[in-house]
Amino acid sequence: MKKNYAKIDRATGKVLKHKSSEGMERVFNKEVVWLEMELTGKPDYDKDSEKVVQYQRVSADISDLSVDVPPDTKFLQGYDKVDLSNDEKEQIKLGKIVESDDDLARFTEDILVAIAQGDSLEKDSFPDEVWEKVNARRVLRGEDEV
Repeated sequence: MKKNYAKIDRATGKVLKHKSSEGMERVFNKEVVWLEMELTGKPDYDKDSEKVVQYQRVSADISDLSVDVPPDTKFLQGYDKVDLSNDEKEQIKLGKIVESDDDLARFTEDILVAIAQGDSLEKDSFPDEVWEKVNARRVLRGEDEV
């Protein structure tokens, strides 16, 4: 079975190359070593309050060139869940409001047409889906529903 490997510069920790192989002879007392890679996929996360950030790290300190790298040392690549900053949360909220701007423009046009035609307007003059979208926008802005 093929395994993934990363060629790592021990002094800098920089990844120099990736390779997939059935197995390879590795030397652990050089300035540059091949480490088996351990990959993890993206975790489930709440997009309204979290984000995933990719990481790449070695499972042990390999920077001391006078010491051989333990053969079971791995190069880890995966994702960490991180809480969104308040600014990022605000941007997501504003993005959701902007997503409904086209709907709101259509609703506004319908209202203007009704006014121009002399129709009397009441809450029941508009379908529930209109009020659901209007209320969703109001809640995002921290306002009460209609």
